[in-house]
Amino acid sequence: MTKTLKTENLDADKIMATNNGNFFEDMVVEILSKFPVKSLLRFRCVCKSWYELFESPSFISKHLKAGNSNTRLILRYVDSSDDPEFPRLRDCLFLDPTLANISLEEDLLLLMPIDDHLRGPFEGLFIMFIGGDEIALYNRATRDLKFLPKLTLIDNLESIYTIMFGLGLDPKCNYYKLVYIVTYHDSELGEVLNDSRQVFIYSFSDNSWRNFQVFEFGTYDLNEVLDCTYHNGACHWLVPFGPFHPLCCHYVILSFDMSDEVFEEIQGPNCLLEIAPEHTVFGLYNDSLSFLVFDERESCFDIWTMKERYHWTKEFSTTPILAVDAPIGFWKNDTFFIGSNTEELLLYDPNSEEIIDFQHKGCCFTIFFDKESLFTLKG
Repeated sequence: MTKTLKTENLDADKIMATNNGNFFEDMVVEILSKFPVKSLLRFRCVCKSWYELFESPSFISKHLKAGNSNTRLILRYVDSSDDPEFPRLRDCLFLDPTLANISLEEDLLLLMPIDDHLRGPFEGLFIMFIGGDEIALYNRATRDLKFLPKLTLIDNLESIYTIMFGLGLDPKCNYYKLVYIVTYHDSELGEVLNDSRQVFIYSFSDNSWRNFQVFEFGTYDLNEVLDCTYHNGACHWLVPFGPFHPLCCHYVILSFDMSDEVFEEIQGPNCLLEIAPEHTVFGLYNDSLSFLVFDERESCFDIWTMKERYHWTKEFSTTPILAVDAPIGFWKNDTFFIGSNTEELLLYDPNSEEIIDFQHKGCCFTIFFDKESLFTLKG
């Protein structure tokens, strides 16, 4: 009996030691995921296991989701302050990640190796397309630049009407994919060819493109689509269903599962049926797919989130806010950006009801998260 008890205790000690080892390793990974890229690049020299960890797609994804303190704001807008007759598109990168000093900014395009048709960032990567059939990816944190293989288009470059991107991790295969959707138009007829769209998928694992087309796009007006929102293994785009109308439009979420490679349509909250396009934005709020909606009748903003699949819940409504008319996008710590009716950018904190004037006057404001990414583009 004594021998049996001793053996059982020994096995329990081994199990406890194993659990403690795994716990320690998990804690190390958790701590490392919160470090800035510059530090992690130096840490690669510590040991081989750390080098392999920082190269793994799962850690790269975890590092992105950790919301490290170096995440900064990119503001894209049309600036007419210098010359109202000839406004220009500006891309501002705010150097202070806390936004405590809103005067610290610089021209993002000056930091780019290529400034032609800049899009993103998506998962920490900027996408630049040159002419339509050549694409370059750039990681600003690591200074990596990569030109992807050229695409094989079904029509000439002049017939490209619009391009839609999506980038994210395939959680099953544990590597990243880039989705590229091209819409063509007939210049002679002056019509968009909605039925002849072309979908390409680029796999980072083998550096190759492949054609993909198993979805009917005819009912979606992809010409008005803004940037992609990646969440839980899928890319999401907010798209008008049917012809686009400037006053009111039925929006749906077009989703693409990066693992199963299946397109899916997700209905938004019912309030979108009565909202003008400029009164709603789509993105992530507290790690959930969400809508920021301006209720024009009440002069307040509502936030709707989808914490359970296909089920939308109104998180809260703000108190009435005067002299505002447009949602811009979500930011950190429950705050979000809104636009005034005099074309000024404001940051609103629903907890304190404080409004910060960013002293940027313009129109067509769009915000992006400049997240530092370990994504390697070499090889």
